[in-house]
Amino acid sequence: MTVKKTYRKISFRIVIIYIIISLFWILLSDVLLFRFFPESMFISMMKGIIYISLSALLLLYLMKQSWSVQNDLIAKEYVDDLTGLQNRSSLQKNLTMILQNEERFHLLFIDFDRFKMINDLYGHEIGDIVLKKVSDTLRDNSHIRFSDIISRWVADEFVVVLKNKSDHEVDLFVNSLLAETSAPIHIAGNEIVNHISIGSVHYPEDTTKSSELLRFAEIAAEEAKKNGGLTHVRYRKELSDKANRELYLEEGLKYAIEKQELFLNFQPQIATNTHQIIGVETLIRWVHEEQFISPGEFIPVAEKSGLIIEIGDLVLRETCINIPIIEESLGKELDFSVNVSARQFYQKDYIARTKQIIKETNIDPAKIVLEITESIIMEYTDFVIESLHELRKFGFQIAIDDFGTGYSSFKYLELLPVNIIKIDQSFTQSIEKIRTKAIVQSIISLAHNLDMKILAEGVENLFQVASLREMDCHYLQGYYFSKPLTLDNLIKYYK
Repeated sequence: MTVKKTYRKISFRIVIIYIIISLFWILLSDVLLFRFFPESMFISMMKGIIYISLSALLLLYLMKQSWSVQNDLIAKEYVDDLTGLQNRSSLQKNLTMILQNEERFHLLFIDFDRFKMINDLYGHEIGDIVLKKVSDTLRDNSHIRFSDIISRWVADEFVVVLKNKSDHEVDLFVNSLLAETSAPIHIAGNEIVNHISIGSVHYPEDTTKSSELLRFAEIAAEEAKKNGGLTHVRYRKELSDKANRELYLEEGLKYAIEKQELFLNFQPQIATNTHQIIGVETLIRWVHEEQFISPGEFIPVAEKSGLIIEIGDLVLRETCINIPIIEESLGKELDFSVNVSARQFYQKDYIARTKQIIKETNIDPAKIVLEITESIIMEYTDFVIESLHELRKFGFQIAIDDFGTGYSSFKYLELLPVNIIKIDQSFTQSIEKIRTKAIVQSIISLAHNLDMKILAEGVENLFQVASLREMDCHYLQGYYFSKPLTLDNLIKYYK
């Protein structure tokens, strides 16, 4: 039973009970007075009239208060407290009505790309302000009509229902929304970068089932997020197959560490001039139900689910445990590179956990190279600079991975305590092109000028080796020298 119906029922009962009691009391009083004091009949009637009048006024007041409380509760039942938009219950009710009327519509699922990081970095109060600003942006969008529906689904997820719009009109709305929400938000002296991903489903073309509408739109939004975020993806059937596969992988990953299904491979890093091994990059591998699962498939699933945090700690710990074994076997000291995901890095206790692992394994932090991506650097810059300086002060080396694929900023590169720049393999493998070669040469010159080491990834042939050596690239990594190796094979080949 809804709140509205409940309060109507209660109010009706109160009125009936009150009238019965009042009539009984007046009747009883009049009978008694008339029996003993007949002359007081007129006075009694006047008192009764006054009593009933006052009682009626009091009853009206109580009913007014009751209905006021009822209306507030009804509003809370269907309106989101924080944003003032329709809430989940209201959306589901309206969707049912629209489906009954068989109206054509597009349902858009809007999801923040990294809202948890905003909460972790700045606190939930500022996170709430960001949500309010986004809800205002949605409400004030020029492409929204009165008949359209805007709802806060849950946490940092919103749903918009656009009725009787063409694909072109939907694109206009999406493009304007992406542009408006991508602008930095300034709150309490903080510049907050806010990106959203949008997935959409079309009724009745994509599905006629209410249970599938939101699920399909959410699947499309997840695909948009995987494509880098700040984009829109329309639902298509193969996305559901992909989502089912990811669910299977996520369930498997939950127990992968416990079942010891995860293990490390090591890819050698080679000095360009001597072709001697100077370090290795440690890479996580997974065999599940006797099948090798590609890192390109399970790492995004681990990122999305948050399991990457535990996996990242495992990689660092296992690397530290293996350092003495590798160095003793090879008879030389090496650098050991470990990838750090954005989800890991923005955890409040990431630095503390990382330091603790180093202390527990008794490893010199200078042997560890923490590889971060450009996307980490370019967002929440003040926090990143402070965190990297703290890690560097503790003794870690810092590398920028996949350099050149993100939004590079020379200003931030100057401020960051970076030791090594890693040229992305897409540049290395196209180095025969004149323009690409010029870009690679510029990156290498930049590293030299900033007194940083430079490593080229994805080296696969002798031409690339010769070109990079000619450009004075310090280190090389790729299949030309070695694929990622198990611990035993690494020791066997380089001993």
